[in-house]
Amino acid sequence: MTPRRGATYFVLLGMILAACSMDSTPSGSPDTDVTTVVATTVVEVEDTSVPTTIETTTTTTTIPEVDLQCVTLLKCQFANLVGVDFSLLKLEFTDFSVADLSGASLVRANLKQTVLIRTNLTNADLTGANLTGANLTGALITGANFTNAIMTNAVICGIDATTAVGITDKQLADAQMFRDKGNRYCP
Repeated sequence: MTPRRGATYFVLLGMILAACSMDSTPSGSPDTDVTTVVATTVVEVEDTSVPTTIETTTTTTTIPEVDLQCVTLLKCQFANLVGVDFSLLKLEFTDFSVADLSGASLVRANLKQTVLIRTNLTNADLTGANLTGANLTGALITGANFTNAIMTNAVICGIDATTAVGITDKQLADAQMFRDKGNRYCP
């Protein structure tokens, strides 16, 4: 028995909707958990005898849990804060030592006196952030955007400012200390 054309499209639509509505709630360990679902069916199209196979694949990836509770305690050492949006927040005096803030948005955030020692700031957006007195010793800043960031008295030892975006000579002059080919002292 050959299905009618409208019934074929209805079955196909039902399969696609079923695949899309599957439970994508993360489960398992806080590490990565990947689930793949494949649904295959044979559908006849336009009353021809040529079968068409349609495969639908849904992949769910669980990202490691982000530790935001540390911000309330001002102690975020070793915290996983990848891609978190801290824009316009007051985070002064927070210790982000060795934390992972890669891809985080810190646009116009108040990071006054913040400890960012050996923090991963790769591709973070610090546009207009207040880094007055912040300690960025040994921070990874590749691709980080420091456009219009205030860096008065910031400690920027052991970083490669050439890998960041938007760091100006004025910002470097305002910094408390920085190493320039061994000419200036860094603790």
